[in-house]
Amino acid sequence: MRTIGLQRFTCLFLFVFFLLTVGMTVSAEEEEESLVGKTVNINTATAEEFATNVPLIDLELAEKIVEYREETGDFQVLEELLQIDGFTRKLLRRIKPLLLLEGLGGDECTC
Repeated sequence: MRTIGLQRFTCLFLFVFFLLTVGMTVSAEEEEESLVGKTVNINTATAEEFATNVPLIDLELAEKIVEYREETGDFQVLEELLQIDGFTRKLLRRIKPLLLLEGLGGDECTC
């Protein structure tokens, strides 16, 4: 009799744990979608503009972005940011809606 009670308790515990885990995952996904900031042009923004307007980019990473741009020229694609130490795919995925890529092709560019 006692074994049945323990089995029920174990099943109930695992079920509750599963529900909590699924709930945490949904909350984390909702949290990722709720970033608020201002759009910045990655080919003209200063380090301060990056750090102030784009969540998850601190001044140190912002300075690396500007330094990379000054050394290699304007960014051609957003994914080029992944060449910068500390810039991950997850970070790019989260802040991509706030990044603008303008300035390619000279004055006639319709980017």
